[in-house]
Amino acid sequence: MELRAARRSERDEVLDLLALWYDDRAFFALYNQNDSTFRDDLCLVALDNGRIVSTVQIFDRQLNFGGEPVPLGGIGSVFTREDYRHRRVASELMRLAVATMERERFELSLLFAERLTFYSQFGWREIGRKFSMLAQASQIAAPRDIEIDTFDAARDLDAIAAIHRGYSGRFNVTAVRDIEAWRSNLVFAGNQPLHPGKGAEEYFAMARQGNAAPVAYARITRFHGVAMVMEYGYRPNRMEAMLALFRHLGEVAMGGPSSFTLKGDHRNAALLKSDRPDAAPGVIVTHTAHDPALEERLRAGGCPVMHHADNFYMWRAISPSLLAQRLDVAPERAEDRMLEIVRSDSSLFWTSDRF
Repeated sequence: MELRAARRSERDEVLDLLALWYDDRAFFALYNQNDSTFRDDLCLVALDNGRIVSTVQIFDRQLNFGGEPVPLGGIGSVFTREDYRHRRVASELMRLAVATMERERFELSLLFAERLTFYSQFGWREIGRKFSMLAQASQIAAPRDIEIDTFDAARDLDAIAAIHRGYSGRFNVTAVRDIEAWRSNLVFAGNQPLHPGKGAEEYFAMARQGNAAPVAYARITRFHGVAMVMEYGYRPNRMEAMLALFRHLGEVAMGGPSSFTLKGDHRNAALLKSDRPDAAPGVIVTHTAHDPALEERLRAGGCPVMHHADNFYMWRAISPSLLAQRLDVAPERAEDRMLEIVRSDSSLFWTSDRF
């Protein structure tokens, strides 16, 4: 068995292997065609007699830690041919992934998985986090002079990126995005296509007053069949616009008309209607625990916030010595301190940045 980084000439063979997973080769191709940080040397493969039988991809990302970008290796696209499972092929690739991230000086690693025991043997640690459920978003008390528009990248990307920097940049472990990273993220945000060959469809709504620049935004997809606000942000002192936007989303999710003036193309607002029969109608799922002031305003405005625990979220320190310098702790304390930060309710990793 040969284990190594994939070659550029092997991209098609890697995609053919991944196509066996969801029967969706085109979805995985979105990454090596659109991810501005995709590198063949971070796509690891196992070969038997020259044929690729297993793969692991390292996604090159930067996360905010204390206002500084920290290099993170995201683990994803982990797949092995069925006839090569239970032969420790994937295990050897995971060890190669750790060694590769150490060589490339990544400081952290993150993955999303249900096979927690499998990944824990290689050093990843399960971390609990909170999703928020807004069951009465349609009743939020909010000003009605807000206009709800839809996102146009050519017109709005710079303004939305500025809101993201200002809002998400306040919280630890949010992804740092330059404009190229934004363009990549718009293609595959949420990492769950609704239809074969497509990226994650989203409803990207913005709040503005008049013809001014947007002051709040929200990005919605359907995640595991449930309506999910996978990212949002608002300008300083413009929380009322965020409340108005949440009310609009709640009203549409309930199947009613919006209380606000609408501009743009809102056909993708249909994503707010969950397609799971067991899902309560009109419930909006998102993150709010990081923003207690917003939670307080939601509750005061008539929208109770309920939290749901999620445990399929695993972290690992890759370079404890580098982390120790950054966090100003002894090397033996670096991973524990990093995990303390990640566990904090004031830290946040948006669903839109999944890989």
